[in-house]
Amino acid sequence: MATRNIIIAPCGNKSYLFKESWLREKGKKDFDVCLLFYHEQINNPGLYEEVEFFYHLKGFKYFMLYELFTKVRPEWLDQYDHFYFLDDDIDIDTLQINTLFSLSKAFRSAISCASLSKDSFCSWPIFRQQPDSFCRFVGQIEVMAPLFSSEALRLCLPSFTGNRSSWGIDSVWSKMLGYPKDRLIVFDDVVMKHTLPVGGGELYQKIQVDPHKDWDDVVTKFSARKQNYFEYGRLQRVNEKHSRMLFLMVRARGLWNKIERAWRDYDLWSRIVSKKNKIIKG
Repeated sequence: MATRNIIIAPCGNKSYLFKESWLREKGKKDFDVCLLFYHEQINNPGLYEEVEFFYHLKGFKYFMLYELFTKVRPEWLDQYDHFYFLDDDIDIDTLQINTLFSLSKAFRSAISCASLSKDSFCSWPIFRQQPDSFCRFVGQIEVMAPLFSSEALRLCLPSFTGNRSSWGIDSVWSKMLGYPKDRLIVFDDVVMKHTLPVGGGELYQKIQVDPHKDWDDVVTKFSARKQNYFEYGRLQRVNEKHSRMLFLMVRARGLWNKIERAWRDYDLWSRIVSKKNKIIKG
């Protein structure tokens, strides 16, 4: 195993983005891919030969993940450092995925995600890309496409079977991690597209429960806040294209500091002596 990063995603007979987008530049990827098949019948087994791992678990996303980590491959919690749980309707290419793994490692995030493109179907506007931002520190990362550190995954794993719909378990993650203000990160430098309407997938036809009630029940069970979609801070892009006024203020301040430093280094007495010497020589 050459990489310490892995994508683990649900997959069905209609899934295609794992091949067309995630593995678009397969030779450059810095991650393994594991697909968890949820349909009863696999129509085209050959379609999945390019991925490293494939398991036919026939369940809901987070129930399959829980089964994978507790029964099928519990050793992965030690073998990988970062786990990316993408929905199969997320369009994000190979290099963007590599970048997200690298940034998550560099920033030591507990849970992170890419930002959503302008043309994405979106539930929470806080996740849309902010062009002037590099990244934002938030109170909650939603269930659609979270990237976990191994440490955070161990802590949050008991919540994965908290309900059938998975609505609200992201609220529980924030509670389990102690509501950190600097370790749940949206990286605006990385962009993904959510290609299908929220609530329109096969999941909602199968669960046969009210996801809103599911949400209420799971946050009550774990004594968590119902939602914590707040921004605590951000790293702002400051250059000629982004935050231009702030950029000009910083440039002006730098110029003033340079003048001030030169003035201090070349004090009044030194200037008098220099002027006197020039007069004498002249």
